[in-house]
Amino acid sequence: MGLTCADVMVPPENQKTIHPDASVATAFNMIKSSRARFLPVVDDDGRYVGVFSAPTLLKMILPKAATIDMGSNAFSGKLDNLKFFSLSKEDFIAQLERLKDETVRENMSRPENIPIAAPDTPVMEGIFLIYKYKRHVMLVEPKTGRFVGTVSANSLLDQVLGSTEIPE
Repeated sequence: MGLTCADVMVPPENQKTIHPDASVATAFNMIKSSRARFLPVVDDDGRYVGVFSAPTLLKMILPKAATIDMGSNAFSGKLDNLKFFSLSKEDFIAQLERLKDETVRENMSRPENIPIAAPDTPVMEGIFLIYKYKRHVMLVEPKTGRFVGTVSANSLLDQVLGSTEIPE
């Protein structure tokens, strides 16, 4: 039998997770200290709920006008740049301070943007999902909905190839 996603995953004990009712400030601190790009969101029973990501965190700091789609013609829509907008370190800290009142649940990434697979999914399908979505794959047990781990390009290369190098 071929490799499965479970064979190449980052196991849950090595993958930081966060509760949906945690504050965004807590998520920020976890992302900052671990240098993670995302945190799987897991409830009290270990069930996968979603993902909170560093790009979502950055989006929360942007002015609303930069993130709202106001139409589809050439003269409306999102702002093209924010060169006119300045942000001091104090402003940045003030923006972050308000995040303690926001919850992870209210600010998770949209589920349709997050690839999910079962642990026994063939690794080739996992590779395809990483390529298609340009992000990690969340491994979720189909019967229970429990979070099992993640598959990334790095975990795949680390688990399958280990210290193997390609001659140059």
